[in-house]
Amino acid sequence: MKSLFFVIVGALLGWGITGFFTNGFETDYLFILIIGIVIGYSIGRRKEKEDFTESL
Repeated sequence: MKSLFFVIVGALLGWGITGFFTNGFETDYLFILIIGIVIGYSIGRRKEKEDFTESL
């Protein structure tokens, strides 16, 4: 969970820095990125649990 938090904070920081220099703070791409990160994390977490239970 800690790594997910750091990835989202990094995405927000990158968005802020890029938006500052380009004067384009579009939230659409940021929102899509964060949703993708959360979905990917949850799928990976579920897959990891399935692999662990199969190995037992």
